[in-house]
Amino acid sequence: MVNAALILVTACASLGLGAAPDPVALQDTTRATGQAGQSDVIYRREKFVYPTDNRRDPFISLLTLEDAGPQFENLDLVGIIFGGSHGSVATLIDRATNKRFRLRRGDSAGNARVVEIRPDAVVFQVSQFGVTRSETLRIRREEEEQG
Repeated sequence: MVNAALILVTACASLGLGAAPDPVALQDTTRATGQAGQSDVIYRREKFVYPTDNRRDPFISLLTLEDAGPQFENLDLVGIIFGGSHGSVATLIDRATNKRFRLRRGDSAGNARVVEIRPDAVVFQVSQFGVTRSETLRIRREEEEQG
């Protein structure tokens, strides 16, 4: 009696009746019918499914354009509040997105970091492709804009 039950369990396992399919590695079975008188041919391949389970997709970049910030070439200096008890503040606008930034000494916007704020200009340290250079943005005066 025990031998008969063991044979039945072994037969079911070999036919795949007793086990549930693995959710990670599913098999895609394609049946190709042969010509008259020939048997059917079965092609099997594995499909891999990435179970997210509230995890991020590892194939999507961690950096997006919003995270990278503005490019220095797109920044315009529109105002400076010089001095004060909290230090100087420079206001810049990104021409590409029309987004405004208020920066103090040591703050960064994209690939540029504020080194010094003067009454009429802001000095930046711009890092691009591993090379660092110093750039200065000046406030445009109304006379300069008209002339």
